[in-house]
Amino acid sequence: MCGRYASDIAIDDLMAFFDAKPGTAYAWAGRYSIAPSTRAPIVREWLDEGELHRDVDEARWGLRPGWAKESGPRPINARIETAATSGMFRSSFASQRCLVPMTGYYEWETTPSGKQPHYIHGPGPLAAAGLYAARKDEVSGEWALSYTIITREARDASGEIHDRMPTFLLPDLWDDWLTPDKLDDKDAMVEALTSSSEQVAATITTHRVDRKVNSTPKADPSDPSLIAPID
Repeated sequence: MCGRYASDIAIDDLMAFFDAKPGTAYAWAGRYSIAPSTRAPIVREWLDEGELHRDVDEARWGLRPGWAKESGPRPINARIETAATSGMFRSSFASQRCLVPMTGYYEWETTPSGKQPHYIHGPGPLAAAGLYAARKDEVSGEWALSYTIITREARDASGEIHDRMPTFLLPDLWDDWLTPDKLDDKDAMVEALTSSSEQVAATITTHRVDRKVNSTPKADPSDPSLIAPID
């Protein structure tokens, strides 16, 4: 699974990389530690009176569809094997798909001395396949976004540490993935995700990082040393 990641890319660079407008994430400065329930940027496309928008919007990590109960689960990951058919995810898979910008993610290895974190990353920014939902706040009346990250069987350096990884996409699949049009063939999209993510996985490497990453409350999300390699 993906339970913590880094997205230390400021909003101007995100807009340039994804050819998107700033949306509600206009003040995003980047973070080296993003945990569940944290608000972070996603890239999505949506229609407004027939006009297509591609925005970098702020969303809460942990999907909460509009029909879900307040006390219900807020899954941070969706398995690629069932995301298109699961009751929790199938509506978002059909027409509310997004990209989750990352520079890398963390996994933990169990050692005799405790849990050792590893930072798993590519040579540049990564785009993980995500699903999002929009929900209207009953008090303020404003719309809030939430998201989940699609995972797959590990094919990258994390395979030695954990059996799952985010499903990363190559740029040539971004347009098809982001379109708000309802999918005609979900199976074909799953196949495309699988193929694209395997190509990205071949470029990904890992290194050990300081154990201060282990404590979410104590890990300063603005501290670049969180992703620095250690011996």
